Parts: sequence; C-alpha cells; structure tokens
Amino acid sequence: MGPIKLTPIYNETIWAGKKLAAIRGYDWHGQGTSWEVSIHPSAQSVVAAGKDAGRTLASLVAEDHDGMLGKLVDDQDLLRAAFLDAKESLSVQVHPGEEYANRVSHDHGKTESWYILAADEGARLVAGSDFSSRDEIKAAIDAGTIEDHLYHINVKEGDFVLVPSGTLHALGAGILALEIGTNSNTTYRFYDYNRKDANGNLRELHIENSLDVVVCGQRGDCVSTPIDGQPKVKRIADFPEYTVDLIDVCGSYVLPAHPDTFRTLSCVKGDAKLTETNETTEIAFTESVFLPASCGELQVSGNCRLLVGTPRPHSVMTIKEPAFHTDFSALRPGVEISSGTKRLKDIQNLFQNTEGVDPETILYEVKTDDGDPTVPGSLSYGLTTVYPVRINGECAFTRGHWHVDETVEEVYEGEAGEGLLMLMNHDGKTWCEKVFPGSVHHIRGNLAHRLINTGDEPLKVRAVWNPCAGHNYALTEQHPFTFRVFKENGEIRAEAHE
Repeated sequence: MGPIKLTPIYNETIWAGKKLAAIRGYDWHGQGTSWEVSIHPSAQSVVAAGKDAGRTLASLVAEDHDGMLGKLVDDQDLLRAAFLDAKESLSVQVHPGEEYANRVSHDHGKTESWYILAADEGARLVAGSDFSSRDEIKAAIDAGTIEDHLYHINVKEGDFVLVPSGTLHALGAGILALEIGTNSNTTYRFYDYNRKDANGNLRELHIENSLDVVVCGQRGDCVSTPIDGQPKVKRIADFPEYTVDLIDVCGSYVLPAHPDTFRTLSCVKGDAKLTETNETTEIAFTESVFLPASCGELQVSGNCRLLVGTPRPHSVMTIKEPAFHTDFSALRPGVEISSGTKRLKDIQNLFQNTEGVDPETILYEVKTDDGDPTVPGSLSYGLTTVYPVRINGECAFTRGHWHVDETVEEVYEGEAGEGLLMLMNHDGKTWCEKVFPGSVHHIRGNLAHRLINTGDEPLKVRAVWNPCAGHNYALTEQHPFTFRVFKENGEIRAEAHE
C-alpha cells in the first residue's frame, strides 16, 4: 500500500492566525489548528481520495493492523501531525508523561516537536522555565511573576523545537508551525496571560495537574535547519518515543521502505511527487501523508523539504548510534581518586539467573574524583570499567541509577571496549546507545542509566557530572530497567524484564 492522503481536520481557536489559510486558500473563520494525521479518538483522520476515500484511518488500521502500523506498534506508539497557526501566543501549558496521563486523564502521555514554517520578525516561543521547585512555582503564581521565570527562544523559518513531556511551553504570536507528537490530546493549561474568552470569562486553568507533571528547570532544545538549496538528510529529533528526519530533496531522492513501523511524511517547503511502483502521489506545501508499514520504497521527485516522523515502539529496545564521537582517550591526570569494586554477590539480585557463577566474580570497578558540591561550577569525574563477564548468558552491567536532582545532566565518553548505555524514563520506556572508543553520550537528568559490556574486553567509560546530582540506586531496584541484555553465540539479544 502506498502513501495515504488525509483530509485536514480544522479547529477554531481563540489565538488563530491566517498564515495557513493564505497558503491553502480556504475561507478563514478562526481556524487555529489543522490535524493532518491522527488516529486519536478526539480527531479521526479520514482518507481524502482513492478506493478508501471517506474511510477513517482508524478503520483501515482495524482491518489490517500489521500492514498499516507494523506488527510491533500499538496505540501508545502512534504519532499525530498538526499545524498550529498563532496570531497570538498560546497559553503556557504542560503535557503529562505516559503513566500520569493513563491514570488521570485516560489518555497517552505527550512529547511533541515544532517545525517553524513561518515566523514574524522577532517571534519567540516558550520552551521551559527556571523554576527549581513546585513551592517556587506556587510563590510565583501568588505573586503574579510567572512570566519572569519562562525560558524564551527566538525562532525563524527552518527552526525545530523539541518539547519533552513535563516541559512548560507555549507557541508564540506570529508563528506557523507543524507539530509532530505522540498520540495524545491531553494538555494542562498552566498560565494564560489573564486572557478572556469570547464571553469575557477567564479561561480555565489546570494548576494542580500542571504542578503534578511539570519537570522543574526542564527546557526544550532548538535545532537550526536553514534552507540552503543543498540535498541532505538530517535527524532533528531523537526522542525515546519517536524520531524526526529532515530531508532536503533537490531533484530526486529514494526513501527506503520501513516495514517495522508506519511513518508520517510532511512537506514543509516546495512540493513533491512520491512514486511507489507505478502509483504516484503528489503532495504540495503544507500537505502530509500517512506511510503504512507495508509501503515500499518511494521515489521522491521535486525540490522540497520533507519531515518524516517514525515511532519507536515501546515493546522494542532500540540500539542506536550515539549523537557525537570524539578521540579523547586519557583519564584526567594529577588528581587523587577513590575506587570501588562491585562483585556479583553485591548485586546478584539484579540478574536473572546467577546459579553456578562464583559470587566473588568482579563485574565492574569505578574510580572517581568526587568534586566539591560546595564550590560553584565544580565537576565530578569518573572512570568505570565493566568486565566482559557473562552471568548465564546475561551481559555484565553496572547497578544503574537515577539522579536525586533530576535537573542535573551527565556526559559519558567511551574509552575502550564495546557495550551499551541503557537509558530509561519514568514511564519505563527503555532504549540503548552503542558505546565504543570515542563515543560521547549526553544523559538527561531525568533518565536512569546503566552501562552494559557486550564485548570481549573491558568496557571503559569516563563520566563528568555536577556533584550535586546525587545517586538514587534504590529507585532502579524498585522500578527495574525493563529489558535485559544477553550475548549468545556472538549475537546480542534483548529480553523484556519479567
């Protein structure tokens, strides 16, 4: 099955602009959003043309789940694409993670990202705050100083803004953006500039929900992707839940098939023709299509910029390349460091089966310069060595931990050997990055992290972090990593934790 074009679902909003109406040529009467691809119950996309015209995307999925979504994809993994056209700033809002959204709003959690198609001179948006605690937020509410704590980003055409769940955010006035995000319609409105609706009433706020889910101090990132007329493929979003690839096409490009999952494809500059076998689908500027898992290789022709959103099924542990490489190789010299050793007997409860393995087996060693948390700007520095031990096939790993202060991030750098950095968010979503000499890994403070040796020699990894971070090991025992890693006959195998 080839690309599927869908009929936009327009919604009127208090902050609506006219940029999208001017591009598409429809009569404007307050439409601020246009849902382009959605299987969410609150907005069911309908096929626009062809033999299935008039059918909902959801009905096609019900008829052929594996062919449409991919056999490993379920409702939690779905993506949506929508345009936001803002004449005025949207409310400052926050989205919940998966667990809270399930429990409180009977919906999925939401992580989103915005590609800026057009922005007025001086346009900016909110993507985070400098709040350090919920008490500080409450004090700012009482004092009316919320706006003083918001983190603003100036944006222009081609910018791409990443907004993980828990981030206070708001699209700004004068911006037309394409939102690609997870399958959710749950938004907690935190602050609305004392704006009133058409009836003169202050709009409803969701303060308690917002305080429950906000991640204090968390900020979104902005990736600049200026249009330079050169062909390129660039990954601009790399969330636990999904990725977004930017593709600049100058004449022609071949988009490979992706039989594991569906994808969304949006044209944010120019127009294109998508040909699968002998069938061609034309997409114009601001149009999107749904690419079923069964869609074959696509021949793309035209001069255009495309954004391709691809889900990461939560039932699959992804192993991906690290974002950066470096050739640094020396431990910091001239510093007195402390050492610690972990043997199997120390953490044997974390392994699946330790029968027949000597409990005195050394699994890993850690050397650290602990830094000084009383000195501003001080850093801790460490070297971890994980030995190439197999515990009945399971690869040796470090105990793993969260940070006590989840606003504190950390950087790992591979020095020797090969292995994996396992990461997990609070919803239990687990994924890995490959670790090797020169690999560099940026670890957000709100992710649990563990090193795993998958090679045949010691895995050595250096780390740098703020000594104020703290280490919460108990939490990873209460809520274990959701996958185990085995190596048997030279093959790495991931197995869900029972």
